[in-house]
Amino acid sequence: LGEGATELDLVLNISALKSGNWDAVKAEVEDIADLCDVTDALLKVIIETALLTEEEMATAARLCAEAGANFVKTSTGFASRGASVADVELLRRVLPPEVRIKASGGIRTRAQALALLAAGADR
Repeated sequence: LGEGATELDLVLNISALKSGNWDAVKAEVEDIADLCDVTDALLKVIIETALLTEEEMATAARLCAEAGANFVKTSTGFASRGASVADVELLRRVLPPEVRIKASGGIRTRAQALALLAAGADR
């Protein structure tokens, strides 16, 4: 950030989330969000939707929003699958409008991209 980065991707601590250690998850995102706020950088938190149940996705999204993330991002691209319309629809339902969604991973066609945007993705 000190070198001029305007956006930062953070991979959510999936282990802590799945263990129910939500305070640790939220604290880590808050710490990074505070650093991003100093330079007005955008924080995109990758929740790796392919590894989560719907309930875990909703919890992760809410924690990210409460902690100050600007975006929730679906995937690193290294899990078993990338973004899906169902994932994006779920995230849009639980996230406040000011928290944007970045669909990522496995998007190979214009039709896929348009479907994800129609489902609520911002990028």
